Amino acid sequence: MHDSSENITLYIKSESRIKRLHPFNKLAYILLTGMLVYLGPAALEIGLVFIFINMLLAVYGGVAAPVLKTVCCTILPLAVFMLPIHGFLYPDNKTVLYSWHMISLYREGLIFACTVLVQLTALLTASLLFVFTTHPADFLTALTESGCSPVLAYLIGSPLLLLPAMRDRVGVIQAAQRARGMDCEGSLWKRIQAVKPLLSPFVLGTLVEIEQRAISLEVRGFNSCRRVSSWHQVEDSLGQQICRWTMLVCCAGIIVYHFLS
Repeated sequence: MHDSSENITLYIKSESRIKRLHPFNKLAYILLTGMLVYLGPAALEIGLVFIFINMLLAVYGGVAAPVLKTVCCTILPLAVFMLPIHGFLYPDNKTVLYSWHMISLYREGLIFACTVLVQLTALLTASLLFVFTTHPADFLTALTESGCSPVLAYLIGSPLLLLPAMRDRVGVIQAAQRARGMDCEGSLWKRIQAVKPLLSPFVLGTLVEIEQRAISLEVRGFNSCRRVSSWHQVEDSLGQQICRWTMLVCCAGIIVYHFLS
């Protein structure tokens, strides 16, 4: 039977081991990735290693295509702007790679831009692994089982539910505008012009949806002081707990190393 929840979340159904991992382990991995690529030595090399590892995990988890698509849509536009800007204007530029009249392209600026892009890509791929392989219900249940209040758990986990709903709402509004004869595609200027009539129905529709969600939660006793029980259980073995705490200890060690070095 097709799981209808796939249509309203970013989660992609798979039977891989990554999907069955506890959500906190994936969050700890994201934290470890961020610590190593931003605070560890040799950020560029470590970032490339983590990108390779994350893409292997994405292939293993059956989410390689959406991860690669999202990374390309996010990082390539940044690279188009960052590489020339830092290649020409980075303050520590010294080594000229190419020069034409008064314009020079420098090695230091390109290395700095590549390092930033690699750091962002490593962190983005790790985050996408979490988003595409973690069902929001698992994440919310894990937060609640850890002792987090249902209100705080919903606030933390609600972006995983709201973002796909907003994406679908934008698609519905654009389809309605095209049906009325409005040109929403084509050149960049046409797309910018199409944003203004999109904002008003999008914001109003989102506010109405948030109110409906609040009413639904209130009807189901969301603010009840009694302990909430759930039929949904998230596997958390001793091995996963040891792995999670090991990653957190490594993160603490990286922070200490960063401030002592």
